[in-house]
Amino acid sequence: MLIILRDTKEQEVLSFDHCEGIDKVEDIGLLYGDYSAMIDGQQVPVFFERKAMGDLFSTMTHGYERFKKEMARAKGHGHKLILITEGTYSDVKEGYSHSEYSGESMVKKLHMLEVKYDLAWWPCESRRVMTERIYETFSAIKRMWEKHG
Repeated sequence: MLIILRDTKEQEVLSFDHCEGIDKVEDIGLLYGDYSAMIDGQQVPVFFERKAMGDLFSTMTHGYERFKKEMARAKGHGHKLILITEGTYSDVKEGYSHSEYSGESMVKKLHMLEVKYDLAWWPCESRRVMTERIYETFSAIKRMWEKHG
């Protein structure tokens, strides 16, 4: 059984309606991230933090201290945090018109966070691609767990 866990604070919810193999989506307070999963009653140690472009630039500037604590907490629990952005690598590098922070600086910061906090960054060209990448990741974990018990 595959249950997608969605944080209760997630505002721009992704739809998993087109994904076969998901038994349900459950709203729950997550310690970090916006999406995780339960597979056959077991918590998956992978969490996705979803960000639109404006949210990404805001989080990495004004909300940076809070986000660093979130990344450290996930790493401390041995969980993988994946930052999945609604915008391609090129989109982020071009910058965000409502931010004084440059796209070049943002890309450098995101790569530094990959090294320091083991944060994975997955830029995506659409919300549908974000949904598919999340679903495919949890499906792969489910297959692996079923194979190796």
